Parts: sequence; C-alpha cells; structure tokens
Amino acid sequence: MKLTVKNYKEATKNIDFKKLPEAAQEAHKEFDSFADFYNEDKDIKEMLDNHFKIVEPYLNQNSKRFPELEDRHPLNILDKKSGQYKAALKEYRDSKKKKPAPKKNAPKSQNPVKNMTKKAVPKRTAKKKKAAPRKPQRKPIEVDLMPLEIKVIRRYLNFHNKRVSERQVSLLYKVIQKAATEKTIRKSSKYASEIKSISNDLIKTYKEMNNTCKFEIPDSLYSKLKKIVDDYGVTPAIALIKRFINLYGNITKIKAQRLLISVTNSLKNGKVNKSDKEFDQVKNVQKHLHDYLESDKLLVTNVQLKGLQGIADMGK
Repeated sequence: MKLTVKNYKEATKNIDFKKLPEAAQEAHKEFDSFADFYNEDKDIKEMLDNHFKIVEPYLNQNSKRFPELEDRHPLNILDKKSGQYKAALKEYRDSKKKKPAPKKNAPKSQNPVKNMTKKAVPKRTAKKKKAAPRKPQRKPIEVDLMPLEIKVIRRYLNFHNKRVSERQVSLLYKVIQKAATEKTIRKSSKYASEIKSISNDLIKTYKEMNNTCKFEIPDSLYSKLKKIVDDYGVTPAIALIKRFINLYGNITKIKAQRLLISVTNSLKNGKVNKSDKEFDQVKNVQKHLHDYLESDKLLVTNVQLKGLQGIADMGK
C-alpha cells in the first residue's frame, strides 16, 4: 500500500513504531503537526514523503485481511481468486451469521379451568404523535476547502495543555511566516490580528522553552479562537466525497455500509441537495457503494477518482 496524508492513520494503526528507526518514531509522533500543511509547504511535503517510504515496508507485516484470525489462517494467506479461498470465506461468513435462538415453550398453566374463564380485554394504546423531522445541523460558515488561517488556528489550539517540542513550535511559526511572505495570509485577512497574536506567542514560547514544554494558551484567547474554528466546517458534500476517496484501496463491507448510510441520510434529510454543485458526484458515490456491496468490486475508473480528488483538493 502507498501511504498518503489521508490514509496514514488508518493504515499504520497496527504498526509497533518502537521497532522503527528513531527518526520515524519522532515523525510519527508529530504527524498531526505536519499533516495540515502537507500541501502548503514543500519542505514538509518532502519530509513526510520520505517518512512514508520508511514506513511502507512495515505495512505488509501488519496488513492481515482478517486481523482477528491467525497469521496462517487460509483467509490471510491464500490467493483471493483461488477456489480454496472462496470456500474458506463462505465458511467464515456462515459462521458469523447469528443463528436464531430456539423458541421457548410457554409454561403450562396449572389451573386451566380458571384461565379459561378469563376474557381477554383489549388494551387501549394512545396514538403517538409523530415527531417533526429534525432539520440537519449546519455550520455557520461552510467551505469546500478549509482556509489556511483556520488550519493555523486549529493547529495552535491543539497545542493547548500538551507537551510540545521545539520543532513543532518552530514548524507552525515557519508556516505563518511563509504564508505572510507569499501573501496567502495578508494583513487584510479576516483573522490577521489573531494570526499575529499566535505568531508572537510562538516566538515567545520558543525562546523560553528547553527542548519541550507544556503549552498553555490564555483562557480568553483560547475561547476566542475556539469560537472561530467551531464556526467553520467543510460542506457535507465535500466531506462525504473525502470519506469515499479515503476508502479507496482500503475498503471493507462494514466501512462501505457505514458510508452508504451517511450518504443516504444526507440526501434524505437535505444536508446534500440539488442546489449543491457536488450533488451529482455524491449520487455517483452512492451508486459506487451500492454496486460494491452487491458485487464486492469497487468499479471506479482512474478518471472518476481523479475527478473526485480534484473536487476535494486531494489530488496532490
């Protein structure tokens, strides 16, 4: 499997990083600090790409098809196309099906004459009023792509009450400085004053820290920044498309079923509707998931996948 920023956490969750080189261990610990800016900074992109190459050989050692089964179980070692594999898979699935519980015979009455004299009285049931359908909750500000200022603020907030390294602090400061130089964050930006406060705090912290420190943000500033971040969200259509792209190459029946439910509910409750420019793409995702659950094959062409990646800004 080829690692990307999007599939990294899921793909590496079973790896014991203590067995990897120290540099890989450190990069893994700080992955979140780097990932948000993968497409914003060439140095970060190069560093993570090198990290992925170091980690990828270890994936095969942990990528069992059925983690709950032994390493040498037929389902983990046989060719998927072989008849033996298909037979073993059918046997395994049949064993997982819940068998109906045996019906318990009703206890015989010890006083049948008495029971016969009782007349069944129909119970009156009050009609339940149907609850009004809930309107889907939406973020006050929905965007297709998260602005760089919000990424910076979110990463800064994630430092709060955690031990951080000099590299993490300097990295975030570097991102801000580069954005200012390249005018991707301007003085006229909506949150320019907040970004300046963050930048100043990072400089102060870096000068005072000794390798690592517990990072603390003043309550008033934290509350203000948290409110800003909480107001932003990716549009539901884009969020669903991103989830589908992340499944590609690592899909399972359970994951596909879960995403299909989310897509269907979003179309049903109006979170995604015909006014969304990505409506047709979401419908296509729904069809791909339906087809996969019926045929066990995810029939998506490279052109279709690249089109979705372009919409979700995940093609880099």
